[in-house]
Amino acid sequence: MVRQAVWAAVFLAAASPAAAQTSPRELVEMTDFSGLAVSPDGRWLLYRRERPSTMSGQIETAWYLVGTDGATPPRRIGDGGHASWNGTGIVEAGSAAWSPESDRFYFRARVDGATGLWEGRPSGALAPLIVRDADIERFAVAPDGGIIFELGPSRAAIARAEENERDSGILADGRVDLAQTLYRGAMIAGRPASQRLNGDWFDREALLDRLPRQIVRRDPTTARERPAHAIEAELLRPSPQPLPEPFRAAASQAGICAVEAPCGDPDAPKIWKGMAVGDGRFVVTTRDRKVRQSVFLWAKATGLTRLAASPGLLSGGGEMAACAASQTAAFCVAESAAMPPQLQRIALDGSGTLVLDRPNDLPDHDDLLTEAIEWQVGGSRASGWLVRPKFPGRLPLFITYYRCAGYLRGGLGNEWPLRALAASGIAALCINQLPSGGAKAEARYELGLAAVRAAVAELDRRGLVDPGRVGMGGLSFGSEVAMWTATHSKLLSAVSIASVQAEPAYYWFNAGIGRDFFRQNLETQWGLGAPDIDAADWKRRSPSLQVDKITAPVLMQLPEQEARLSPELQARLSASGKGELHVFPFAPHIKAEPRQKLAVYQRNLDWFRFWLQGYIDPDPAKIAQYARWTGLNFPAPKSETDAIQSSISASSSKRK
Repeated sequence: MVRQAVWAAVFLAAASPAAAQTSPRELVEMTDFSGLAVSPDGRWLLYRRERPSTMSGQIETAWYLVGTDGATPPRRIGDGGHASWNGTGIVEAGSAAWSPESDRFYFRARVDGATGLWEGRPSGALAPLIVRDADIERFAVAPDGGIIFELGPSRAAIARAEENERDSGILADGRVDLAQTLYRGAMIAGRPASQRLNGDWFDREALLDRLPRQIVRRDPTTARERPAHAIEAELLRPSPQPLPEPFRAAASQAGICAVEAPCGDPDAPKIWKGMAVGDGRFVVTTRDRKVRQSVFLWAKATGLTRLAASPGLLSGGGEMAACAASQTAAFCVAESAAMPPQLQRIALDGSGTLVLDRPNDLPDHDDLLTEAIEWQVGGSRASGWLVRPKFPGRLPLFITYYRCAGYLRGGLGNEWPLRALAASGIAALCINQLPSGGAKAEARYELGLAAVRAAVAELDRRGLVDPGRVGMGGLSFGSEVAMWTATHSKLLSAVSIASVQAEPAYYWFNAGIGRDFFRQNLETQWGLGAPDIDAADWKRRSPSLQVDKITAPVLMQLPEQEARLSPELQARLSASGKGELHVFPFAPHIKAEPRQKLAVYQRNLDWFRFWLQGYIDPDPAKIAQYARWTGLNFPAPKSETDAIQSSISASSSKRK
């Protein structure tokens, strides 16, 4: 039987008028968590804090230990070095494990350019255990306490391979992205390094990632090492335990869908992660299309019990990670639209939730309102989060479209400082992508435009926004919807995008030998062939071929490895005075470096305040910026006072 869900008190507090960070710097420097690991005896929780620093320009990490009963404050164990990110720009999670006796723990840390394995004890002792000329990429602890670890290529071998390519020339095969700087054009493990496509769309890997790895076993008592056996090596690739069939039946009866099966109800939650906790019990998290998560306990005797529900995330840190669990509690990173990440203990006996660590301080004011909203779009219900200042009146509106997961920092990819926009008097709306039922890209764009159009109409009906002052921004598919909205409607007064747009050059950069996957995906998902064959379709879909339809200024803040894919859009926007481009060296698809993130946030804040409010920051360092924007081929934006008066007049006329 599923117990009736009751929002935990912490979530109720978070859903009240938002009290949260509002400056771009505060949003950038928020602390996240990852690497949650519970000791086998259930007494301790080890985890990593990750805090971007605009001073150092790095994501600084540290490992912490806290008693699972929450009776004492968290204790800082040691430095974890600077965080790395993958080829997409997602920060790589911390990696930690315990000895079987719970008397020591291990974690990976990158110190002085080397990623090694460190050993610590709950008493506080900490020391490097295994540090080599090659990075430890993965590790696990065997049941007898032995350590199994995987070594990548030596740093010297990587450097030699990169230099050899530079000297001898690079064969342009299916792994080579000609739009990216080929010699050390990415940041990998904290250093400029060469990178290649791995064959899965635009996913990337390091130059020597395909070389065989050395997998070693270290004896727990003698510290002797030998090559790991095949069974030992499997510990590095743990497979999830299958959920028992009675659980699946109980979940289905409760309206929860299995991940691998289609759901009849698109709003139904799906099984997200599951783990065994002993005595035949499983802790399972679910997630729905509004990116809301719940935690359940399943036991043969009691069935399915909901332990916690969130209007946002309950995870192990990041969207994809699972909570950690002992026999008495689950440990999750909780964050919602109005609540920054915090570490929580969820009791398996249903006795409640306890906050174990809350490093993101909330100011003592509540000048923003954060609310979940829904509205009708054809036969579907769209959903999202709106954050706005408390004062009455019609506000300018900023919209980002794709996915609204966790705390409202900057939408998917964290590019637009939503709370800073709201604190500046611009309502900010994040819209969750509507289910498209397998439709191709053009239909998905139209669905996105319909959701945006209906959202503006709904907020206009409620008297909250001025429909004549609407801006929009997006990353990845969200950027495509933003540009589709800009070229197929007159809704927008300003646009900002963070990703490449499809145009003929984009195709030819990527359709060479060995890139069959790209061509097939473009045909399957977008219905597009080669530009010289499907010229009419490319003209209809490519913003670069429809610049004449764009009636709002466009700010492009692109990673260097993508910027070269849209030369025609950049040239046509620039030549027509309709926008400008900023390119970020080494940046992947999702920008990760703190200083770059701060620059993006601040420029987007200035951009939308200028075009939606007529506001010019008096900072002398920004004189050139505003001179460029004033020189674009658009009328000077109204001042806030004029815009408000215009909005009031329009509102009054509608009421007659």
